[in-house]
Amino acid sequence: MKNLSRAAAIVAMIILVSTVGFAQWSWQSANGPYAGFVYAQAVDKAGNIYAGTGGHGVYVIEKFNGDSWHERNSGLSTTAVYTIVANDEGTIFVGTDDGIYSSTDAGEKWTDASEGLSNRFINALAVDKNGTLYAATGGGGVHRSTNHGAWWTPVNKGLPASVVLSLAVDASGTLFAGTDGSGIFRTFSSGNSWEEVNVGLTNQAVLTLAFDNNGNLYAGTRGGGLFSSPNGGAKWSEANQGLHASSVYAIASDRSGNIYVGTDNGAFMSSTAGASWTAINNGLTNPVVLSLAVVPASPSSPSAILAGTGGSGVFRNQ
Repeated sequence: MKNLSRAAAIVAMIILVSTVGFAQWSWQSANGPYAGFVYAQAVDKAGNIYAGTGGHGVYVIEKFNGDSWHERNSGLSTTAVYTIVANDEGTIFVGTDDGIYSSTDAGEKWTDASEGLSNRFINALAVDKNGTLYAATGGGGVHRSTNHGAWWTPVNKGLPASVVLSLAVDASGTLFAGTDGSGIFRTFSSGNSWEEVNVGLTNQAVLTLAFDNNGNLYAGTRGGGLFSSPNGGAKWSEANQGLHASSVYAIASDRSGNIYVGTDNGAFMSSTAGASWTAINNGLTNPVVLSLAVVPASPSSPSAILAGTGGSGVFRNQ
């Protein structure tokens, strides 16, 4: 089940990104990590950057000051890391093919945080405004933790799919789950009950979900490109004009409402809420973009967008 669920989909996490004009966009290598596919990235409140790889675990750059990536896997039982989230307290959680692990010291030491999980293959993690954690598993549906991962409870009433690939939560706490073949489900009750929201969604293998700052919801699929919904999933429309890619692995948006996607054919950007897309691949030597992240601006450096690739490490915009 582990290998099958991961082979069925590549999941990436969603993080806000900064605005850069189409004509000015180019990428340069972030000098690693080159070991494995970069399935997930995150930035904690201190500015540390985390990259999760398939087969080589977690790498960290502290505050992205030009230093090298450092492998930080102490305490992990596996080095297959598919999703990363940081909560408001600065604790980092990673989802792997063998459970969930947490760290309070920038990845120097990881602690198993998987108690209560009925399935330890984790495709996606999400955290809501109250700090409640959600985990999408490769065989046990969705699980919830209200105590920072100390205990997990399955929350699958009305959710018929056991393989859940993606999660997204809006500012109000409404949670969405993307499944491998059954489409998208929504809960207003932190997972206590779910309802199907698939009207207009013609491809139901949902690899990634994300909101933009205007409240529009986007769904990246395996083989069907991108879909968008302006009304919380009540109705979906294709959003593939100019998007020359079949599978969308990562979605992110900036404060101006620009949308960025990582696909099987590079990275694309839209300033029209997905109505049209422009390729932003100058300098990107690997066309498979699995994850996106942002490094906030600091006194010494501007903000930067990071793209994690399928085997060529991370790239940053310049």
